[in-house]
Amino acid sequence: MNYEPVLWSSDEELSAASRVYGDINTGNAWYELQSKAPEGVTILPAILASDATHVTNFSGDGKVHPVYASNGHIQSAICNQPSRRAFILVGFIPVCKFGKTEFPNKTKDEKMPGRLQARLFHQCMSIITETLKDAGKKPIRMPDTKGDLRWFLIFLVLYLADKEEQNLIACLGKNSCITC
Repeated sequence: MNYEPVLWSSDEELSAASRVYGDINTGNAWYELQSKAPEGVTILPAILASDATHVTNFSGDGKVHPVYASNGHIQSAICNQPSRRAFILVGFIPVCKFGKTEFPNKTKDEKMPGRLQARLFHQCMSIITETLKDAGKKPIRMPDTKGDLRWFLIFLVLYLADKEEQNLIACLGKNSCITC
């Protein structure tokens, strides 16, 4: 477990050209957040992940987005092994097609189901992350892996998703490019 940010370098000087990145604690975000945190408070980076999953095969084309959470203190070598169970399920977001919904014209009939699905996804994600939002404003006292009580500020620092879900999260069309 990594409880503090680390700056690594490939030479004696800590220059941007020789900076080495590895786990999440070697990045700039954790370092900047920890420098702004009150004395005695540890940053706990939260990681969320989701991917649309089929739940029915023969009785329709039902899908959901299971949302998983993990702790950024867990080293990536452990977190990336499914057998280590570093991610926990925190909720399901339904995927609705809105096929029986009638809209006033053909243009809205084509675009509205996608917009409604995006709105549904974001509303559900807002509900799922509600307690996470509060935990980033006020420190929470929790035990660490050794059982010692620590004060933590929890921030969402990473969201793992495939391209389709990245576009959904960024409110882009299915064929849009996130980096452009």
